[in-house]
Amino acid sequence: MPDAIRGRTRTIALTVVLLAAFMDLMDVTILNVMLPTIGADLHAGPAALEWALSGYTLALTVGLITGARLGDLLGHKRVFVAGVAGFTAASAACSLSTGPWTLVAARVVQGLFAAAMIPQVLSQIQLLYRAEERGPAMAAYSALSGIAATAGPILGPVLLGWNLAGQSWRLVFWVNVPVGAAAAIAAARLLPDRRGGGHGRPDLPGVLIAAAGLTLVVYPLIAASAGSGWPAWAYPVILTGLVVLTGFCLLQRRTAARGGRPLIDLSVLTKRSPAGGLAIQLLFLVPIMGFFLTIMQFLQRGLGMSPLHAGLTLLPWSVTVTVFAGLSAAVLLPRIGRLTVQLGLVLTAAGLALLALVAANADGRTGTLDLLPGILLGAAGMGLVVAPIAQLTLADVAPAQIGTGSGLFNTISQLGACLGVAILGTVFFNRLHDPAGTGGPADAYGHAFGRTLWISVGLLAVALLISFALPRRPAPAPAPHLPEEQPA
Repeated sequence: MPDAIRGRTRTIALTVVLLAAFMDLMDVTILNVMLPTIGADLHAGPAALEWALSGYTLALTVGLITGARLGDLLGHKRVFVAGVAGFTAASAACSLSTGPWTLVAARVVQGLFAAAMIPQVLSQIQLLYRAEERGPAMAAYSALSGIAATAGPILGPVLLGWNLAGQSWRLVFWVNVPVGAAAAIAAARLLPDRRGGGHGRPDLPGVLIAAAGLTLVVYPLIAASAGSGWPAWAYPVILTGLVVLTGFCLLQRRTAARGGRPLIDLSVLTKRSPAGGLAIQLLFLVPIMGFFLTIMQFLQRGLGMSPLHAGLTLLPWSVTVTVFAGLSAAVLLPRIGRLTVQLGLVLTAAGLALLALVAANADGRTGTLDLLPGILLGAAGMGLVVAPIAQLTLADVAPAQIGTGSGLFNTISQLGACLGVAILGTVFFNRLHDPAGTGGPADAYGHAFGRTLWISVGLLAVALLISFALPRRPAPAPAPHLPEEQPA
């Protein structure tokens, strides 16, 4: 059978799938900057604005596993193209919204199509590249979150200032339309098309039970992330969600034992790499996503920086993550294996500890240069973790289980992000009400920020302990040989 697509065609195909992933990430980070303008333009209250963010996150998180399985059943290319096209159409609907709740509805639809689109990104990287070639591609994919987290606060004010044709905040979504249309057309022509788990219908009972369980777990986390603390009903609802998800896992095992096609092939988790990698990914993203939330609060409200100034302060984080992600995946992981991840966890913890020391002594004179050493060290550590952990998690996943592995990885990533914002955001805002901080905004926000950082250091220490469960070296996975794609 002919080899997989290679050369410039493969590079363009990778660029297309990464562009789709970047659209998803940017729509989340940049919208935070736009919310005040959206509220004024659409006369939206706090509840509607919160749902404009959380509705997308909830729909995305709940739909990821189903989106991944659809890729296995219907073909990864087909589902990716449909996801990009739907995401693009929903972006246009967001731009045309005439009221706050029409925007919320469009955002929910956008999240559902993103749930079909995003799992196929990792699947396509697995299909496009042999195991020994995936380092640079995984590094590029892993660096996207850091780039989007800092690019959003920079591009948001730029787009608002540009105000092309009086579109203001709507430009954020209009930009997706030509980009998404081009990505869908290019994907249809270039991407390899392969089913992972054969033909069949989606496990509808599994879809409904998984969606119910994830909703019960994720929605309270989103509600807690609003800054008002954990609602009293959150704990029993989360516990109920965990019970439902436990029942879902039992149902999936029974379906597989009877020869059916479960929504998730749980046999993936019996392998060392996926199980250890998913645990570390969860523990790593809680502090990282909590960090992005709390440092922006500290910079803008504590130190009085503008959104643009705060974004530029974090720009070195994005650049450093990108550089070290490439170094870790392409150079260090093949040579020192899991030690790359362990070194990254140590450096990330050290960087956050340095930032905690600066935050504890923050005053009106604290600025970008004071924070730079901690930012550079923490970003270098993040770069050393994000690309190798994705490779180690999926290295042992067979081609028939690509969709399941990708879906679990993305779902765990979203859950970690929700936990990080909810838990560390709650700690941060509760600390602001502590009367111990009486030295002005810099002091109050600095102490709150510092507390979240020390908690993060503790979580990274736990992740370091778990990292010894990873294999010393990524096991070489057999590369799928795909036929050359003919242009559509």
